[in-house]
Amino acid sequence: MHSLNRMARSWSQMLHKPPSLRAQNWIAALFLALFFVHSFASVRQVSLTYDENQHYKFGVRIFQGNAKRFKESVMPVSAWNALPQALATALPAGSLRYHLESLTFARLMTVLFACAIGYLLFHFSRLLYGFAPALLALFLFIFDPNILAHSQLITTDFYVTGALLLVTFCAWRLALARTWTNRFLFAASLAFAQITKYTAISFLPVFFLVLLVYDLVKILKNRVAWPQKLLFLLREYLVLLVLVVLASILVLNVAYLGKGSFTPYGEYHFKHSFFAGLQKDFPMVNTIPVPIPYAHLQGLDWIFEFERTGKGHGNHYLLGEIRTGRGFPGYYIIAFFLKEPFPSQIILLAALAAYFLNKNRSEQFWQKEWFLIFPLLFYTLYFNFFYNSQIGIRYYLIVFPLLFAFAGSLLAGWRPFSYRQMIALAALMVYLVISVFSYYPYYISYFNESIWDRRYAYLYLADSNLDWGQGRAALKAYLAANPQADFEPATAKPGQIIVSPNALVGVLAPLEKYAWLRQNFSPSGTIADEYLIYNISQQEFDQKCALTRFCK
Repeated sequence: MHSLNRMARSWSQMLHKPPSLRAQNWIAALFLALFFVHSFASVRQVSLTYDENQHYKFGVRIFQGNAKRFKESVMPVSAWNALPQALATALPAGSLRYHLESLTFARLMTVLFACAIGYLLFHFSRLLYGFAPALLALFLFIFDPNILAHSQLITTDFYVTGALLLVTFCAWRLALARTWTNRFLFAASLAFAQITKYTAISFLPVFFLVLLVYDLVKILKNRVAWPQKLLFLLREYLVLLVLVVLASILVLNVAYLGKGSFTPYGEYHFKHSFFAGLQKDFPMVNTIPVPIPYAHLQGLDWIFEFERTGKGHGNHYLLGEIRTGRGFPGYYIIAFFLKEPFPSQIILLAALAAYFLNKNRSEQFWQKEWFLIFPLLFYTLYFNFFYNSQIGIRYYLIVFPLLFAFAGSLLAGWRPFSYRQMIALAALMVYLVISVFSYYPYYISYFNESIWDRRYAYLYLADSNLDWGQGRAALKAYLAANPQADFEPATAKPGQIIVSPNALVGVLAPLEKYAWLRQNFSPSGTIADEYLIYNISQQEFDQKCALTRFCK
């Protein structure tokens, strides 16, 4: 209780008398240092997930001068993870070279990027709402299990998450001040986003629309002469479009080493009907040289086909139901409520309530919240109702920094805070830390306390929400220490059975394969909060056999 009182007093002081700007930056740096140390301790204990090798392989290939695509999801940003290995090739054999070539160092490059994004979140939130709100946003960021889980991996999910926050920040700056510096930064941020993940293609229409609506509202409010202002807007957006296109072409060519740029459109071999249809129905486009590397447009084609067919997704799973080739409406909303810590959800709801209680909200909406809320709502609707790849909350991760920035506004919206309110906030923060650390180091499999018994998390979600291979080292150690255990047996049998949740529920195995286990027995424990342990006695097995037909 004493620590809660002290934390409450600290927040109260920062609300009313924030420290100097330099001190604020040092406090943020301390938070991010804790995040880095925490991630460093965790990253060495978590096995490579199923996708990391292919992303790392593509990053290494970039440094070797090979940008040829072998998988639809790999992107040039993975070269950042391969940078230590590339530097190591110039060093003599020894301890330094050994460590630089390790996958731990490759993963830490993502962690470093996450630290930069964490500071950007703090800086952006501070400009929007002040120091205490920014610190709250940063706290929610560094102790979010989903952020922790995916900012430690050699994948592209966190890079596109950071890119969305960066573009949001640059769009906000540009809206407030139409300087050439801000125009170039906005174009550069969108160009960078294109090498992180194909989701970032949607950033272009989203943020052009964000800016356009902002400008139109400003025109209406100021009652300026429409013809002159609309002419200005037309010129402004044409300039922006040209800058974004040129910056994107430049960045993509640098990222892919210029391989295959200016290949005529007709020489592409497309899988998706949209791109192939253009070749067939509009033959005049086939002679047009495409100014971006061959591998980038090829990858977009593969992604479209991947999304259309569902091939490679595995089955989709939610709340005990399996679907093939189609998803569940509201999948990511349900996943968020199950996998986001309760304290973070409570703070977010409190911030929303505080916002609507704020009498000045209409005055500040277009200057602040519009830039957070529009992309947040767009991607919430898109991923939940129009996106078919429902294989983990990591796809929805891109909106999390925006949510944290808005959640931080709680400390700007209610003034003065009562002592009890500060105690309640401090208690929530302590609860958050305890809840998250209880899953250390396996944050991919985190579920909040709505699923108290971790043995039964598979009843609600699977795939990369729970089982992405992160506990394979722990599984291997367990099987070595327990030679009687049988990992995923081909037929029904008694004894100690170990099975992955994805195989159990039918995500990556035929649904009927483990129906005998799923329908008749309950797990007695877990390995790394991931793999399920069943201890089935001969007597229990025989009893079930007598009552059912699973062992016939």
